Amino acid sequence: MAISETYSYKPDYVTHPGEYLEEVIKSRDLKNCELSGRLGISEKHLSQIVNTESLITSDLALKLEITLGISANIWNNLNANFSLFQARKKENEILLQNKEWVKNFPVKDLINNGFLPKEKNAESILKHLLAFFAIPSPEQWERYYKKTAIFRKSDAFKEDCYHVISWLRAGEIMAKEILVNPFSEKVLRKNLKFIRGLTCESSDTFVKKMQTLCAESGVALVFLPEFAKTHIYGASYWINAKKAIIIMSLRYKTNDHFWFTFFHEAAHILYHSKKEVFIEDSQSQSIQSNQEIEANKFAENILIPVSAYRNFLKTMVFRPYMENDIKRFAKELKIHPAIVVGRLQHDKKISFKSSLNTLKERVEFNPNLMV
Repeated sequence: MAISETYSYKPDYVTHPGEYLEEVIKSRDLKNCELSGRLGISEKHLSQIVNTESLITSDLALKLEITLGISANIWNNLNANFSLFQARKKENEILLQNKEWVKNFPVKDLINNGFLPKEKNAESILKHLLAFFAIPSPEQWERYYKKTAIFRKSDAFKEDCYHVISWLRAGEIMAKEILVNPFSEKVLRKNLKFIRGLTCESSDTFVKKMQTLCAESGVALVFLPEFAKTHIYGASYWINAKKAIIIMSLRYKTNDHFWFTFFHEAAHILYHSKKEVFIEDSQSQSIQSNQEIEANKFAENILIPVSAYRNFLKTMVFRPYMENDIKRFAKELKIHPAIVVGRLQHDKKISFKSSLNTLKERVEFNPNLMV
C-alpha cells in the first residue's frame, strides 16, 4: 500500500488584516478618527484591529470594500489565513507536547506495511499517525477509541490496545480499497462452500479466489501481517450495514489453522452482532464466549460435517490413525488432509506432536497477490 504525500507551503508568518489596514490608512493620509467615522465604528474598535487585537468581520469587510475600494474578498482572505495560521500554530504546540504519545504505537509496523512514510522527526510521525486514524489530536484519539464498545468488550485490547487498534485500522483502510457487492447472507453461504473447496490449493492460487468470492458476498477479505504485541489470528466486523470485513493476520504457521480461522470469522459475519468487533487471539482460545463457541462449531462442521466425522471415528476405534486413513478421509470430503489432522488434535484423538503433522503445510503468502 503506497503512501501519497502532499506538499504545501506553510509560512512561519502571516499578515494580520489589521497590519494591512494600517498600511492603507498611512498610504492615503487618513486618520483613524476619520475612517472610523466613515465606517460607522468606534475609533477604539478600529485601533484594536490596527493593533492586531481584533479581526475584521464580514460586515466590516463589505464596508471597507465600499469605503476604500479594496475587495471584501481580500479582507476575508487575510482574516481566514491569519485564523488558520493561529490555529495551526496552536496545533503544533499541542503536537510538541505529545511527542512521547507516539511511542504507544507500532510505528515500525505501520511504516513497513506502507501506512506511514519513513520519518525520523517525532512531530512529523505524530501528524501522519493522526492522519492515519483520521483523528485531529491525541486527546480526541483517547476519547474516541476508549469509549467504543469494541475497546471495552474484547480481551485483546487489555494486552496492548494501541497496537491492536492500529492493526484493525490498517485492515479497515485496506478493506475500503476493495469493491464489494452489497452484503447477501445467501450469497455468502453459497460462496463459503466454494471457498471450502480451495483448501487443497496453494496460497498462490486461492488468495485471489477467496477475495473474489468474499467480495461477491459483500465481505472484504484482507490479509495483513500481525503487528508487534497484537497476537491476533483473525478479526471480523462491519464497516457499514452493507459491507463486512474479515482480516487474516497470517500469524498461523500451518494451513489447518488458517482455514479454521477463516471460517470462524465468517461465522461471526453470518450469525453475530453488526456492532461488535470479533477478534481471535491467544486469550480468546482459553476464555470463550457463547459467540466464540458458536463460531468454532460452525468452522468445524463446515470443514468436516458431523455425520462424516462420527463415522470416521467409529472406523478408527480399534487401531491407530495412519497417514493413509487421513488422506483417504480427506479425499472423500474434498479437503486438505491437514484439516483432518488439526481436528483430531483439537479433539485429543492424536498428539499435537504426532508424526501426522507432516501432512500439514506452512502457509506462505506472496505480498504481490494481496491487497
